[in-house]
Amino acid sequence: MAGIDNLKERLLSDAKAKALEIENQANAKADEILKEANLKAERIIEEIKEKAEKEGKELKERIISKAKMQVRDMMLKQKQDSIDNVFNLVIQKINSMDINSYKEFIKKIILNNVEFGDEEIVVSAKDKERIDNSLIAEINSILVQNGKMGSITLSPDTANISSGFIMRRKGLEINCTIESIIRNLRDEIETEIANIIF
Repeated sequence: MAGIDNLKERLLSDAKAKALEIENQANAKADEILKEANLKAERIIEEIKEKAEKEGKELKERIISKAKMQVRDMMLKQKQDSIDNVFNLVIQKINSMDINSYKEFIKKIILNNVEFGDEEIVVSAKDKERIDNSLIAEINSILVQNGKMGSITLSPDTANISSGFIMRRKGLEINCTIESIIRNLRDEIETEIANIIF
């Protein structure tokens, strides 16, 4: 759980930094759009002032309202893009961990997901060297100490995944790819990150 907690803390920290950057960019862009909209509205008002001052005011309000809606839409898109970037950055950081840190991370994920202790672990071709039999033996030893079977095996097959693993037992599979873990974590904390950014 400490690995997930550290991951959550890192996500929240990255989100705060990204939020400040986005807020500054969005505010500058919003000011620019509103300034342009106000200038445009003032020019239009001057041109039609003789005909109908009331029409000019209504037009100004519509132009400013439209500009505000464009700013709002742009900011929402930027915020969503920022949240996507935060989670993509976390996936990149996990995938670029040194081998020992990555093994420790994977070990925690396996231990958190093992139910019986005789599951089979299927990894990507890329992870064959990082998730190896010595790691599985270490995990089995911990499982035995915790009263489980300690018979986890590493499949000779590889899965068509980028990183992490698939855990299989009697035809059932648990998707423990890094992308899946982060997607599940995102479902849990996206609102919290959005509150930080917004």
